[in-house]
Amino acid sequence: MADHMTDRVYLQRGGIVRLEQVGARVTCRSGVLWLTFADDPRDVLLEVGEDFVVDREGLTLVCAIAGPAAAEIDWPRAADAVAEAEPAADDARRAA
Repeated sequence: MADHMTDRVYLQRGGIVRLEQVGARVTCRSGVLWLTFADDPRDVLLEVGEDFVVDREGLTLVCAIAGPAAAEIDWPRAADAVAEAEPAADDARRAA
């Protein structure tokens, strides 16, 4: 069984991919990608070979801004997502 799932997405200029998962790694495989985040002033530009790990909850948009582009998206394992959620649940139980 694979540690994670990987998708390759091909975008035309202006094409957008919507992400809403913390821990997803976006790697630029061709072109230039622009990442922008809901309720966050940051913007990230990725050129070929560069990557970024989504580090916040909420909507992340990945856009091809300078022509066609390819993005590789590595999704975290479900076990990793569960492990991240468990400490918050433990804290809530201790506070009760």
